[in-house]
Amino acid sequence: MTTLYKWNALLLITGLMLYLTGCAPKAIPYSQNTDALEPNEVAVAHYNWGIQSAENGNFAQAITELELAIQNEPGWVMPFFTLGVIYGNQGELDRAIQAWERATQLDTNFAKAHYNLAVAYSHKEENARSIASLREAIRIDKAALTTAKADPAFEHIRNTAEFQALEHAAEEKHQQN
Repeated sequence: MTTLYKWNALLLITGLMLYLTGCAPKAIPYSQNTDALEPNEVAVAHYNWGIQSAENGNFAQAITELELAIQNEPGWVMPFFTLGVIYGNQGELDRAIQAWERATQLDTNFAKAHYNLAVAYSHKEENARSIASLREAIRIDKAALTTAKADPAFEHIRNTAEFQALEHAAEEKHQQN
């Protein structure tokens, strides 16, 4: 398989994982930061094996491979993001949050990582953190608000003043543009 084909397959798998977890509907490249350098071949190999292991339901091996990818390329955001998805799917929210927090440190404009943090914090009923992460996701990608309005993860905070303030601020900003 060509490298491009492998990456397209990985991005499709990551996108499906995100869609199925309600985290986000789009696949993501190395980073949303367009200046990000491509990771080294060893890290890419471990990342690919991690994705393949996750796809086969071997989540322990997937985690190991993603951690090896991180060891080989600690500045590459995608292994952190994907590790968060796996932990989130397993219900290990604290570990998922830790991985997504690192992803947002590496790429502050990574809307899907901010959105996933908002979902995870919402599940933990840490509403202030959920709103703060959602606010960042919306700042970066206005479509995050539309997704959040329908996302069951935010059902218990949708009627709060904080959530409604997010909607209002987004509407005002839209009207100004």
